Amino acid sequence: MSRRPGPSAVRSRKAPARTNRRSRGTPQRIAILGHTGRTAVHRTAARLGKLLRSQGCEVRLDDDLGRKLGAPGAPLPELAAWCQILITLGGDGTALRGARALAGRAGTMLAVNLGGLGFLAMAEEHEVDDAVQAALTEKWEVARRHLLEATVRRRSRAVHRGRAMNDAVVKTAGGYSALHLRITALGHDLGLLVADGVIVASAAGSTAYSLSAGGPVVAPDVEAVLVTPVCPHTLGSRTLVVSGRERIELRVIGSFDPAVLLLDGQEPVALAPGDVVEVELGRESVRLFQNPDRPFGRTLQTKLGWQGSEQRSLR
Repeated sequence: MSRRPGPSAVRSRKAPARTNRRSRGTPQRIAILGHTGRTAVHRTAARLGKLLRSQGCEVRLDDDLGRKLGAPGAPLPELAAWCQILITLGGDGTALRGARALAGRAGTMLAVNLGGLGFLAMAEEHEVDDAVQAALTEKWEVARRHLLEATVRRRSRAVHRGRAMNDAVVKTAGGYSALHLRITALGHDLGLLVADGVIVASAAGSTAYSLSAGGPVVAPDVEAVLVTPVCPHTLGSRTLVVSGRERIELRVIGSFDPAVLLLDGQEPVALAPGDVVEVELGRESVRLFQNPDRPFGRTLQTKLGWQGSEQRSLR
């Protein structure tokens, strides 16, 4: 069966999760996670550390960033359990790492773009000081986003479990041969799919890989799951959008190349013929600061060119 009682037994799914202001006092425990391959990240992390410590905050760096700066560091899971605010410095990949680590924790993530697109970021490099102060003084609201949970079953036994904020993707490792899958959703076997892969995305992930594969844009506060085929070998395959209460099951039939499961594009898991990948919207959520000057609609315009830019519309 693909339908599950899920979180609705504990938390209503009738309305999307809404933003709420933090009820605690001024945060003092600040963790910084950064993309270590970017010089701007090293510079910004060092400066932020000094600034925050001067304001009485305790600041810790993740292991890799600490080594780059010649300072003490801690493993990301340890930081996520300790911090009140996790500042991510880098692109969307860094933000996704931070979100997965914070899932189910009390801390809140502030994503700052020092990378490329930075769709998940709430501030750019030149805005980092103002953004940090807004977080410290609780001027920005906090939203909750539920992560996807993926389970790989081999001969009915769970062999791997993982989380993804954006998407869980089943595809071939080589990328040249088609993958044969059976999809179960809405309580029914939806049949055989022959494609380069399948993307199971959250609403927050609808603007990532799923969008590139032709999927729809879904507002991030909608609790839904999207199933988007990648280059399907039929004209009739389209994205399926289901309730956040549904479980998607993908059974690997086979391929000339080995199949893999990718969680947010960062955690590959090898799959064998006969394996079943179950993906559902999990109970645990991550807390994210929301910039009131960067609503979702504006981000679509500035980052993805939604409906064209203002400059183009005036021509």
